[in-house]
Amino acid sequence: MRSLKEMVSTLNCGNLLECVLGLTPADVMVYEALLRGKERVDEISECVGRGESAVYKSLQRLLLAGMAYRVKMPLDGGGYYFIYKPAPREKVVEEVEKVLTALVERVRKALEEFTDDSGTRMSGVWNLQ
Repeated sequence: MRSLKEMVSTLNCGNLLECVLGLTPADVMVYEALLRGKERVDEISECVGRGESAVYKSLQRLLLAGMAYRVKMPLDGGGYYFIYKPAPREKVVEEVEKVLTALVERVRKALEEFTDDSGTRMSGVWNLQ
């Protein structure tokens, strides 16, 4: 596991989304394809150079992360297919900020416990027994 300090020194948009939202590099590539207007799985697959089953898996993770949504499109002879759209960048930024805010709050709480002079053991920090 890499340290936060190490991650900060190499941070870019792609690995930020990977780290904060639990995406893979392939998921980020699929999101970028959606931003470029690719909507169908076959288009996305060709754009990112990955098989359609891998693209479906990435799309599922993007849907769960709130970074994409799908639209049901009717076929002329009956039936339907899905096209995929990217969530607006602003929505993704809001989600990342929400996760980072929660992280900062947890870190602050842990630091308060660390500096607590009450003499009690810090839970989860010194598990030496």
